Amino acid sequence: MEAPGLSQAEWDVFVSYSRSDSQKIDVLVPALQGLGLRVFVDDTAVDDFTSITATITEALSRSKILLALYSADYPQRRACQWELTYAYLAGQHEGDPRRRTLVINPEPSADHVHPMELRDARHWPWPSRPKAVSRLAERVAAHVNAITTPMGDLAHAPFVPWLPAPARTGSARFTGRLAEQWRVHSALHRHRAPLVAQAGAGRAAQLRGMPGIGKTLLAQEYALHFSSAYPGGIFWFDLHHCAESQPSEVMASYTEQISTVISALGLKPPLSTLPGLLSHLAVALGERGTHCLWVVDGVPDGLSDDQLHLLRGPHLLSATLITSRSLRYTSFAESIDIPPLDDADGFRLLTARRLPQDDLERAAATALVHDVDGHPQSLGLLAELAEHSDFISLRNQFHVPATDVLTSRRPRTSTGKPGPNAPLTGFLSRPLSGHLPADDILRLLATASPEPLLQATLEDVLSTVSPYDPWEVTSLVPEAIETLLGSGALRPDQSQQQTWTIHPLLARAVRRHDTDTARQEDLRRILLHTLTPVLPVRTPVPTHASTASRPVTAPTMQAVASPPAPPGTVERAAAFDLQIELVTRVGVQTLKADQGSLREALSSLYSLFATTRDVLHRMAKETAGPLTLPGIAASLANGHLRPFLATWHPALQEYEATRPSNASHVEHERQWERSADMRAALAELHGPLTSVAKELAALCGIDLLTAQTDDE
Repeated sequence: MEAPGLSQAEWDVFVSYSRSDSQKIDVLVPALQGLGLRVFVDDTAVDDFTSITATITEALSRSKILLALYSADYPQRRACQWELTYAYLAGQHEGDPRRRTLVINPEPSADHVHPMELRDARHWPWPSRPKAVSRLAERVAAHVNAITTPMGDLAHAPFVPWLPAPARTGSARFTGRLAEQWRVHSALHRHRAPLVAQAGAGRAAQLRGMPGIGKTLLAQEYALHFSSAYPGGIFWFDLHHCAESQPSEVMASYTEQISTVISALGLKPPLSTLPGLLSHLAVALGERGTHCLWVVDGVPDGLSDDQLHLLRGPHLLSATLITSRSLRYTSFAESIDIPPLDDADGFRLLTARRLPQDDLERAAATALVHDVDGHPQSLGLLAELAEHSDFISLRNQFHVPATDVLTSRRPRTSTGKPGPNAPLTGFLSRPLSGHLPADDILRLLATASPEPLLQATLEDVLSTVSPYDPWEVTSLVPEAIETLLGSGALRPDQSQQQTWTIHPLLARAVRRHDTDTARQEDLRRILLHTLTPVLPVRTPVPTHASTASRPVTAPTMQAVASPPAPPGTVERAAAFDLQIELVTRVGVQTLKADQGSLREALSSLYSLFATTRDVLHRMAKETAGPLTLPGIAASLANGHLRPFLATWHPALQEYEATRPSNASHVEHERQWERSADMRAALAELHGPLTSVAKELAALCGIDLLTAQTDDE
């Protein structure tokens, strides 16, 4: 092997590999050298960007190609990925990002190879026999001979100006996210890379995800990893401190940071307004004529399209990358949603400071990764705690209901002093309290987690609890969902539209930090009743007197021998009360075309809805079960009453607002062009409501409809 110290020579091949593949390299390199190729092999351990030596940089710039032994371990070694990116960008500057890179893949599949452009004919399998190694070396030599110049300045220097200072230095514990980094690069360079088949204008991308998922660190790693693509500099603007600020305050902070950059560049802008500053900076960037990266980190929700436009890099030579919790900026740029870490990367992060000592500890560590669903910030905190505890004890602490290890103080340091307060995970900007729609939706999703809930289910539940009216929820719930999308709290379910879930750690935070636990319990019970299908109505067991008055057939004897559990006293009484309310309302009692008032009919049905809501709350306190009435009541409220009220209450209310002062309510109603339609819809309720009344009668043992007919 050539010694790394011979950095002034020109190399034909720069070999990039993981230390775990040293034995393969010991076989391959002599075969390459046997063909007269000058081969550079680095045998130093490089952990982060600050450790990438000038020797490696110099060797890459003087090499014709990079030969990557792309094993499963290769993506985990950050120096390997930096070397690969260097060669890839050198080829990209020449018009073909694959020209300077050859890949040998010793794995059975190519799923671990990034970027996609390298999964083509030039990715070669590892030779299984010695003669095949020689043939592989010959193929490498043939490719090298077609290239006459080293990479040189095509890739530019690996470190570029970073403003405002100081530059970010990366993290040695950064784990995974390789695919996302390449997705960012593809999104920012679609206009320059015809080999990328996907459509898109390029020059802008956004990283989205919940708090603590690693958006900032991923953007930072991308800026460092791909810095040679941006010789004009990295411009980094931080808006995290504006998370709860008004849009005007956000833009004021951004303007201040732009001014700092302009001063650092020695420019003297004639205008101090943000558009004026950006225009002046655009001229300067154009005169420099080099590509730069424009990063706006922590963009809060609530900015207008015009304000978002001002966050873009001011010149076409600048590629714009923003990070945000908000899922509502889809039109701004191509979105890259940051998922939780997979099991392997999550385990690697959790055990970075201390390895499990045995199989039981390994199992506990794996379970912890699942408990936090691959959440990087939480895994990093747990990794620090694991330095002072075994993983079994740490997992038990994680699930203790009293103290939250994710927000409690860290253990004592090696000097014996208490560690600093652990950072809040940011799942909840405030503890839940009161009866706000967004808070109630979080409570419901936390109850159902990890299962998703349909938006219609959320509407059904909220319509049956105070203080919401049934005609309000169809607008309140979508508004609350938009708010939660803006905060990054919701996770859209990919299998079904308008279906949502939340991260398990957010569900955990809701359950632990809800100051209105009674509200949480009420919603939990109503949700269970809503999701439970209506059970068949149980027929009361005949009394001894009734069985004595008629012959007992075989089926009746069988029913008496093993009867279903009869409804309890509370359930029968509630069913009777609800039946009384139901059979006296318009809907069961028909309203003729020339009779009554539509407003009175609506008010009557709304009072029935309120009674049904009260019944659900009354039965929610019953622990004996199974119960039949809650399913019937939920079906009555959400299947029949709410759709009618939600449609016709706002429609009639809007028409009533046009009533002249000298016209009576009834006269005005009868002139309404939709009056006949509403009466027809009211008549259509007769069958379903009568059927519900029969179910209630069977449940309580008294049929008021039959009694009414007999009286008539």
